[in-house]
Amino acid sequence: MAGAYTSYAQDQTALEDLSFARMLKSVDLSKEKKAADLIRKFQDLEARQKLMNGPLSPNRSDCNIEAYRKKEVILITIPAHLLFAPNSTELLSGAQTYLSPLKRYMNDSDMFRVLLVMHTDNTGSEVYRENITADRVDAVTSWFEDNGADTSYTFSYAFGDEQPLLPNTSMENRSRNRRLEVYLMPGEKMLQEAKKGKIDF
Repeated sequence: MAGAYTSYAQDQTALEDLSFARMLKSVDLSKEKKAADLIRKFQDLEARQKLMNGPLSPNRSDCNIEAYRKKEVILITIPAHLLFAPNSTELLSGAQTYLSPLKRYMNDSDMFRVLLVMHTDNTGSEVYRENITADRVDAVTSWFEDNGADTSYTFSYAFGDEQPLLPNTSMENRSRNRRLEVYLMPGEKMLQEAKKGKIDF
């Protein structure tokens, strides 16, 4: 199935060189109003019917699921304490509960582009913060690879403490800032299917 779409798929190596901000814009929907509207409906249904009823649901965990970029992108926030012990870069045994539901978004080549973005709080040196987020996002990516996911269109970013959700003025706020963000954005295949009037996933 994936081979049918290689004629228009963007070069993966070139995509890997994009910054996070440019990656979010790597599939341009601005000139495709009908396709964009269909993608927004599809993403909304995917979030409400699949993700909100599973282990990533805010009702069952500390995770958060929201729409992003005009509802074209699903943003899932997983607190770091659900994946890692304090100061550790080794995934907890229970981490698979939160990572396993995401594998399906990786296994239909360029249907989704999955962005993994790791954040921390402002404790420790700058080098420590950069290293721990890089090592943690690498551990998450490796888990997907080791568990049968196709990570060809999965891209990882380590942001350290550059983008806190809250001021790092309390233990609770610092805990909220330590997180993995997973962006499920439309890939080129999704756009092409939306142009035909139907998204089959």
